Amino acid sequence: MKVISKSFVFNIIPSKPSSHSVSLCKINDHEILAFWFAGSWEGEKDVDILSSRYDINADKWDTPKLFIHDPSRSLGNTAPVLFEKTFRVYYCAMEGKDWTESSLWYTDSYDQGYSWKKPKPFSLQGENLLFGTKILKLTDNRFIFPMYDEKLWISTPYITNNISSNKWEKIGEIKTEKGNIQQDMVEMNGQIFSLLRTRDGFIYKTLYNFENKKWSTPISINIPNPNSRLALEKTRDLLICCCNPLGLNKENLTHDPRKLSDIEEGFWGKREKLSIFVSSDGGNTWNEEIILEESQDKEYSYPWIQIIDETKIMIAYTYERQKIAYAIIEI
Repeated sequence: MKVISKSFVFNIIPSKPSSHSVSLCKINDHEILAFWFAGSWEGEKDVDILSSRYDINADKWDTPKLFIHDPSRSLGNTAPVLFEKTFRVYYCAMEGKDWTESSLWYTDSYDQGYSWKKPKPFSLQGENLLFGTKILKLTDNRFIFPMYDEKLWISTPYITNNISSNKWEKIGEIKTEKGNIQQDMVEMNGQIFSLLRTRDGFIYKTLYNFENKKWSTPISINIPNPNSRLALEKTRDLLICCCNPLGLNKENLTHDPRKLSDIEEGFWGKREKLSIFVSSDGGNTWNEEIILEESQDKEYSYPWIQIIDETKIMIAYTYERQKIAYAIIEI
């Protein structure tokens, strides 16, 4: 595994100095779309969702465009998904002082993201739920949406037999001792293998069994986690995880990087290192293959992995809360 190229989606957006939380979706054989939120800072009313289109063959992004603007709400995480002839993007909007008071929305495109319908409220409205990782398409064409409750710090994934109907059924709750959110998942050997962002100091894993309809008890995979989103993908026989391998030990504790929380208990760790880990034994053991970024007191966070083909992946991520960076990795 090696880095083929590494750069930025854009150089600078003067009117929006802060960018964060990118999502990716490969919409055809030669294009990937990226979505992220940008403004003066997370939670401010000037935060919109922007997008950019990537040409795989040319290794080039177009100029970022305004995707969603809401004059009364600060906007946040996105989750794009393709089904049938529809390209849908779900997104979060802040309704109160922080993300524990939010609403969920979606918008559809029928021309591969060149034009979009008017946003609509999501059907899980009013349940204090958020999302921040990919929607998983199963081999039987069902979809799993990894939702979570940021008030309770519990992961609450949902499944649907018909994504166009926008009707979802909860498939359990996943709890760790100090709390978890933003699980990412892949389908593996007829089960769902999932990794969890936690406040327990490490990344945890859990497996969903479709026969007994239960998640296994989450256990640590011994990769530290500073309470920051990770990304998980599966290609060939490899599991790939991109994360901040820094824990919540005393020397790593820092302030809430969002600057939204006034909670005194320290459960935020530094995000100054971003690495790629690989497992070839079904997630039992992990090896650090590549250090993408490492610089003291900087932030490199919220990675998202997009498979390009059998030999390459793209990883996009927040760079110092100012830019969105990306790397092309040869597997």
